[in-house]
Amino acid sequence: PEGSEELQAELEECLDTVRWSASSMTREGLQDLKGMQKPAAVVKEVLETVALLLGQPPQKWDQLKKFVSSDAFLQKLQKLSFQQAVTKDMFNKLSERLDNPEFDEEHIKTVCVPVVPLAIWCRAIGVYLSRTKFHELAEIRPVAGAGAACPSPKRHYVAPTQPQQPAHMIFEPDIELMSHEELRHVRDLTISRPNVGTITFHGETDVTGLDFARIVRLEVGEVLVYPDKEHKPPVGVGLNKAATVTMYQCWPPNGNKLLADPKSAEKYKRKIKQMTEEKTARFIDYDCGTGVWKFSVDQF
Repeated sequence: PEGSEELQAELEECLDTVRWSASSMTREGLQDLKGMQKPAAVVKEVLETVALLLGQPPQKWDQLKKFVSSDAFLQKLQKLSFQQAVTKDMFNKLSERLDNPEFDEEHIKTVCVPVVPLAIWCRAIGVYLSRTKFHELAEIRPVAGAGAACPSPKRHYVAPTQPQQPAHMIFEPDIELMSHEELRHVRDLTISRPNVGTITFHGETDVTGLDFARIVRLEVGEVLVYPDKEHKPPVGVGLNKAATVTMYQCWPPNGNKLLADPKSAEKYKRKIKQMTEEKTARFIDYDCGTGVWKFSVDQF
């Protein structure tokens, strides 16, 4: 059934996110946390939530720092079998923490970059469990931009003929100036957000009736095209096609130290390349100094 296929795709995406966020944590990034004496409340809450999922009792900040900087922490993070390990009581506590408006990936990026992968790890686990083992309990919004809501699988709407442009996105060529016939053959459409990223869709694209606000999500460190899989068209139709993506502000967890060490910078670049290829995309380039990450895809 269509619904079960959508659920399976969402669960696979959750597992990919869990693996990616765990593997993107580095020893260097954790060292940055170790130096904090008075962290922001949300930073402490993220680490407390991670400790909860790893089966650690509530701890004070100094104990939390010692725990995450231990040799075993990254291994525990990457090898946790959360489907079995998380109990109903743990899930309820996790859900309560994730429901806190401060526990938002976009907000956390502005407070403490090194803990962002840990926050995403927690939320991806919560979403997976809320769709499976604890589906009768609380619903948890997916990893997304600030304030994003979980798409409803039963939502239907009729797309207008004229494409709908979000105010914060820039379109090249300017589709607002095009005739209906020209909108059916837009060549190399580029959608961008200043200081966030760009997506260039190769070849000709028919953009008539596309609601870009629903279809494209472009945030710092995140690009999604057709996040609501119910409305994703076949490959080659609409925006589900070959594209090149450039993301800005994709800084390593401790950029200054990496920049001072060319070998570490190159190692982190290889890590980004591996992560890109694991998502069936083609790595083009990544620069620790500028935070620019570029890759291409055959489809979304």
